[in-house]
Amino acid sequence: MAVHHGGKVGKAGKTLASKTTSKSAKSKAGKTLADHKAAKH
Repeated sequence: MAVHHGGKVGKAGKTLASKTTSKSAKSKAGKTLADHKAAKH
């Protein structure tokens, strides 16, 4: 999968990649990425 940089999706990817991110933030980021993947790919 391509790595997205910049914008909402890039930020969500960075959030998920970060080890220090909270669980709630991770789930929100995961949802953002999933929505994007479903819509754009």
